Amino acid sequence: MSRRPALLRAPAPSAPRRTADRAARVVRPAVVVLTALAALVASAVAYADGVDVSHWQGTVNWSKVRSDDVTFAFMKATEGTYYTDPLLRKNWDGAEQAGIYRAAYHFARPSVGSAEAQARYFVAKAGRFSDKGDLPPVLDLEATGGLSSSSLRSWVATWLETTERLTGRTPIIYCSPYFWIDHVGNSTAFTHYPLWIAHYTTGSPLVPGGWKTWTFWQRTSSGHVDGIAGKVDMNRFNGSSKQLALLANATGGSGGPAGGGTTVPTGAATTLSLTPPVTAPTVGSTATFAGTLSTAAAPAPVAGRPVTLWAQAAPGGTWTQVDGAKTDAAGAFTLTATATAAASYQARFVGGPVYAAAVSSTVPLAPVRTTVAVDLRPEHRTVARGHALMLYGHVTSASGGMAGQVVSYYKRSLQGGRWILVGRCTSLAPTGWHSVTIHPRVARVWKAVVSGSSQVSPRTSSYLTVRPH
Repeated sequence: MSRRPALLRAPAPSAPRRTADRAARVVRPAVVVLTALAALVASAVAYADGVDVSHWQGTVNWSKVRSDDVTFAFMKATEGTYYTDPLLRKNWDGAEQAGIYRAAYHFARPSVGSAEAQARYFVAKAGRFSDKGDLPPVLDLEATGGLSSSSLRSWVATWLETTERLTGRTPIIYCSPYFWIDHVGNSTAFTHYPLWIAHYTTGSPLVPGGWKTWTFWQRTSSGHVDGIAGKVDMNRFNGSSKQLALLANATGGSGGPAGGGTTVPTGAATTLSLTPPVTAPTVGSTATFAGTLSTAAAPAPVAGRPVTLWAQAAPGGTWTQVDGAKTDAAGAFTLTATATAAASYQARFVGGPVYAAAVSSTVPLAPVRTTVAVDLRPEHRTVARGHALMLYGHVTSASGGMAGQVVSYYKRSLQGGRWILVGRCTSLAPTGWHSVTIHPRVARVWKAVVSGSSQVSPRTSSYLTVRPH
């Protein structure tokens, strides 16, 4: 990223400083010497161009950036669990308004806080990357924090998995080829994550770790773009404009290859099922959905992928993410939602280079109110006129006593007529007990009423006749 800290030197937790020149850390003598003809062909390939920025670039004029044929932008969001780039929100909104695809990256500090804590901090500041135009989140991997290769691999895996679970997106890994080789042990365990390789070379970038190709390539730190003062990192996307749009939750672009035949692999088509709860849940309870993710052709389970649950309260309304989970070895998953009102639910799989995105059919769910019973009985069968008599009972449901329910007590004459409210009581745990004390002077008919709520159906007790002597 633009003027990042040096690879192996982590400053104390404070506002980060970046060096002006990173060429030393991303350029080594080429392993394979390209011929002049190969270099010429590579330079002529038409890729989508992008930039990555932070507060070091100052205020960016995103309209001018877009007019200079910049299609996408990455911007710094967070570092560790202690720093948020002060221009993150301004850059995010500016890129969106200019029609530029955008994503944010987290600068990993493995020595400061756990991977899960850093992932949660990042998502809390950067968002869920679920809007139109949002590219996936990025892990910026440049510092080891003094961890061994095996410990660093574990740290990276935890950050990626946590971010997947929180956002439903498959994160992108940013690194230089030599950092990956030297400090991550050239691991091949992360190839299902898109690779953003930082390698400043005139030919094709070196791709480490078993990846078949790169998705994004940071090719120089000395670019110049209208709307950005000074030098800026320049990047390329390795795919068609249509593929870039799909990766950014958008539509449009053309399907032709970016050039040279090296495009991001088109993900295998997938299918996603969603099954509603076996029985209709009661209002306020947890509704559990189940489903499977599998390949469309010659169906096979798709394991270890994030799936999210979305809810729509009213037809045509906004869809909101309510839960997320990962598929198991059989491609199965369970997702939950609090059933507060009638809504439609849908499972979504964002997809990536290996597997294409999928959306389940819509499942309507109408939770029902809890049905209760209420009874009313006298403490004694007989009472002297004007003496105290307790009327009591219980509010219950199929699962037992219902505490916290408002019970109202009414009386009327034996001949009928208007019911008169005498008092109220709130039922108590654990049995749903309720009571009221009266001083009857004449015969009356009594009843107890649970008025109900959005979660509980109303209910009235049987009538009770009290005849004082």
